[in-house]
Amino acid sequence: MAKVVFSNVTKRFDAETVALQQFTLTIEDGEFMVLVGPSGCGKSTALRLLAGLEDLTEGEIRIDDQIVNQVSPQQRNIAMVFQNYALYPHMTVRDNLAFPLTMKRMPTSIIAEKVEQIAKLLDLSQLLARKPKQLSGGQRQRVAMGRALVRNPSVFLLDEPLSNLDAKLRAKIRADIALLQKRLNKTTLYVTHDQVEAMTLGDSVAVMNHGELQQVGTPEMLYKEPQNIFVARFIGNPGMNIISSTVTRNNESNIVVRIEQQKITLPKISQEGLQKLNQSAFIGIRPEAFNVAQAGHHVALNVKIQSVEYLGHESLVYFQLADAVKHDTNNYLIARFTGQFDTSHAKEAFFVDPTEIYLFDKSGLVI
Repeated sequence: MAKVVFSNVTKRFDAETVALQQFTLTIEDGEFMVLVGPSGCGKSTALRLLAGLEDLTEGEIRIDDQIVNQVSPQQRNIAMVFQNYALYPHMTVRDNLAFPLTMKRMPTSIIAEKVEQIAKLLDLSQLLARKPKQLSGGQRQRVAMGRALVRNPSVFLLDEPLSNLDAKLRAKIRADIALLQKRLNKTTLYVTHDQVEAMTLGDSVAVMNHGELQQVGTPEMLYKEPQNIFVARFIGNPGMNIISSTVTRNNESNIVVRIEQQKITLPKISQEGLQKLNQSAFIGIRPEAFNVAQAGHHVALNVKIQSVEYLGHESLVYFQLADAVKHDTNNYLIARFTGQFDTSHAKEAFFVDPTEIYLFDKSGLVI
C-alpha cells in the first residue's frame, strides 16, 4: 500500500492550455479517493501524471515519500484500468490476467496460483477459457480490473471504468468495486464525471473544475457543506438551486434576501459573514428542501409549475417563481417530492425552512 501526495502540480500542454493549476491533494494509505468534475476539468490528466504517462510542468508527486517525477511508469508499481478495458482480443481471460506476470518472467506455477486467486476474487473462474469477444461488458470490466490487480500494485487507478456500461450494470459493478476496494484496502484513485459514482464510492471526493481543485471531503460533507456555488450545483442529483438576489440587513443583523418581488429573512450569521456581503448575493436551496405543507417558521415562495417528472419513488417538479421574468427558460428551479406530486398544488406556494437555505457572496463563496 502507499500514500500519494500531489504538491502544487501544474500541467501545461502549451502556453494557452493549462490542464492542472497548482493542484495539491493527499490520498492516504488505503484510501479510496474519487476525482470528479465535468469533462475537461483535468481529472484524467491528474491520473495520467500519477501513472507516469504524462510529465508534469511544475510541482511534485510523491508515493510513500518518494518523489516520482522522473520515475518511469514501470517502476511506480501502479496499476491502471482504462475506460475501454484494453484487453488483448486474441488472448483468453486466463492469458489476459497472466500477462503482467508473464512479462515479469515469473515462474509458471506462481502465475497460475495468482491468476486463480484473482479469478476467484472477481468471480471469473468459469470464464478463464473465454476470449474478450465472448464476454459481456461487465465481465470485460472485471477482467481488466483483475489484470491490474494480479501483480499486487501499491496504487490502483481507474479512469472512467463504468462509462461504457448501461445504467443497470453500472450500479452492479459500482457495488462490486466498492466491496473489492474495502476487501483489498488498496490506495485507489478513481476518476469519473458522474457525481453519483463519486458519492457512492469514495471515502473522500475531490471536486475539480477548470484544472483547479474546488473542495475535498467526505460525500456527506460535500453535500451538506459546499464551499462554493460550483460544488453546490455539481454535488447532488439534481444539484442545488442557485438564485440571484439582493441583500439587506435588518436591525437585528438578520439577513433579508429579496428574490424578484419576494423577501426572505434568514437566521443571524457571523460578523465575518456580514462583512463579506454587499448588495448582490446568491441563495441556494436543495430540491428536497421544498415542501407544499406549511410548518412553523417556514417561509413561502409563490411559484408557477412548468412541468413534473414522475419517477415512481419521487417526482421532480420544475417551476419558476411566480414573479420571475416570463419566458426565461434559464431560471427554472427544481423541487423533489416523495411519490407522485399532487398537481393541485400548481398554483400554491412552496415552503422552505430558512435554516435549509445557503447564502453565497457575489464571488460564489459560501457565507
